[in-house]
Amino acid sequence: MANTAALGEALRQIVDHAEALLEALAGDGDTRLDPLRERVSESIQAARARLEEIESAANRATERAAQALERWMRENPWTAVAVGAGIGLLAGVLLAGRGRRAARAGSDPP
Repeated sequence: MANTAALGEALRQIVDHAEALLEALAGDGDTRLDPLRERVSESIQAARARLEEIESAANRATERAAQALERWMRENPWTAVAVGAGIGLLAGVLLAGRGRRAARAGSDPP
């Protein structure tokens, strides 16, 4: 889901930049640019609508995943405890190894 959020933010920035460009072009009095401005404006509106759809779908998917996880945890409480303990143990081993390596690196002469 982090990738989806990052993609959504990147798309939002692109749309914002396109909108800023359109506003900058609006100050130009050249009427020959009017069709271009109209097409860009329509594209920006369509992109914003699509972005909202993507964000809404991602939020719904996240909500469904959270509900499924909660349901699974209620149905399998001891398995959930074992999984949590395993993850905690793994994190502890990894952090302890990192701490030992940092301590050894600090005690070695240059």
